Amino acid sequence: MMTSRSIITVTFLASFALACAREPSLPTNNADAELQRCLRLSDKRRYEEAVECLEMVKARYPSSRVGQEAELRIGDAYFNKKEYLLASESYLAFLKLYPRSPRVDYAHYRAGLSYYHESPKAIDRDQEYLDDAINHFTTVIQSYPTSAYRSLSDRFLKDARRRVARRNFYVGRFYTRTGEYIAALPRLIEVAEDYPDSGLAPRALYLATKANIELDRIEAAKTTFSKLSLEYPNERWTKKAERELLSASKKSLKPKEE
Repeated sequence: MMTSRSIITVTFLASFALACAREPSLPTNNADAELQRCLRLSDKRRYEEAVECLEMVKARYPSSRVGQEAELRIGDAYFNKKEYLLASESYLAFLKLYPRSPRVDYAHYRAGLSYYHESPKAIDRDQEYLDDAINHFTTVIQSYPTSAYRSLSDRFLKDARRRVARRNFYVGRFYTRTGEYIAALPRLIEVAEDYPDSGLAPRALYLATKANIELDRIEAAKTTFSKLSLEYPNERWTKKAERELLSASKKSLKPKEE
């Protein structure tokens, strides 16, 4: 049978072992060592403990190089945990606090990547964060041309733009199929004008031409078709739009029966 003293000893040892396993944030007066301890927690996927540790480092060394790095690494911990909105908030906090940091390009890139991953890939789902992703990727490309994250930002930017174009085209086509042509037009025109590299512009212009025809806006249909034929003369959608516009124009010239 264990004595009271034995029970206390065992309990103490167990508590001590658990405390050691959690790698508590004890003051070391060595900023780099404290930061590395936090990063080890993150490497072990103990993200909640890593964030807690990094918050303490950030508080102990505000505005220092280590404090700034801790702010960024908090975002990384949330990102690795797939809590992308929390990650983006951390990167935005860094950008607000340290706008002249040499790590600003990284913060923009990771903020963009966080918003990118928060956006569902299915085009029938809300894509509200893709615009934020596009803004941050564009900032890296335009403001930091020598950044190590420029090529990555360019790659994700192109895909994010394609996804926005696909979403707008999907909605515009849906409206044309349901006869809501006025609602369809802005979406289709946006695809054609803002995302010409999406591969969807010719068909979007065809549908916009068709929507104007259905609305009996023949002159507007001619304007849309003119853009389509000028920019995509050999597309099958151009030829199809030409036939439909010619037919609609002939009908509009026929005298109406009294």
